[in-house]
Amino acid sequence: MIELVAGANTPLPGAAVAVRLDGGYDLSALVLGSGGKVGGDGDFVFYNAPRAPGVSVAPGRVEVTPARLRAGAERVVVVASPDGPSGAGPRATLAGPDGRPFARLPALGPEAALLLAEIYPRAGAWRVRAIGQGYSDGLAGLARDFGVQVDDDGTGTPAGPGAGASRGDPPVDEVVAATNAERARHGLGGLAVDVRLTRAAHAHTADMVRRGFFAHENPDGAQVWDRAVAAGYPYRKVAENIAAGQRTAAEVVRGWMDSPGHRANILDGELTQIGVGRVEGGEYGVYWTQVFGTPR
Repeated sequence: MIELVAGANTPLPGAAVAVRLDGGYDLSALVLGSGGKVGGDGDFVFYNAPRAPGVSVAPGRVEVTPARLRAGAERVVVVASPDGPSGAGPRATLAGPDGRPFARLPALGPEAALLLAEIYPRAGAWRVRAIGQGYSDGLAGLARDFGVQVDDDGTGTPAGPGAGASRGDPPVDEVVAATNAERARHGLGGLAVDVRLTRAAHAHTADMVRRGFFAHENPDGAQVWDRAVAAGYPYRKVAENIAAGQRTAAEVVRGWMDSPGHRANILDGELTQIGVGRVEGGEYGVYWTQVFGTPR
């Protein structure tokens, strides 16, 4: 059986793939279009709405048949949420149409919502990539990244126009606004929020809190460009700022602007997009990441 680390991928062994996970987790799936967001109610597949074209959800199992996905679907993301206190992280497995497991995903962390894997096309064939990204803020994180509006009862519907990467997290919105204000003061255009860069920024921030490090290179040796690619962002240029301990958006952006290297990233006229991550916890209390990019 293949052991997939976060960001690693492998071809589907047939026409369908099943993601299996036992041990007190609810599974769901998001069907995403070219903008990296859901496009309608039917794109959020969960226990109350367990079927969509090409996707079905059952206890402990999500099955995806790429050839049957709705028109315009470009990938499917599988999500796990613990239905009670989570202990040692279990590992999901991937099975082909014959039911035989062919790969195992990374162990789950303690977060309230976790991205397990994504199924996506590449060079005319469908592949599956391990993600291993957790959201300490649960389904609110999904709302930010994928345009799903989370209701009071824990279900979700697509958010309206303009929803996306920074929805529902004011400090993240404020970092984007403050960064673009600094660029405007220096005659530069504003950076557009990109859902994939946001995903990479949140993943690195959560990883620093979870594993107790503070660096651009994680303990596995991955750098910002590796995380951007793992999030599905084909880049021409990419850069990253990190910070820890600052309590407000104004404070963290001011600190970055006072640092020559961070300032250079914020004021780089070749960069056009941004994603921001913020996670509370760890040694410094709150961690921040900005990921900048220009797509290929």
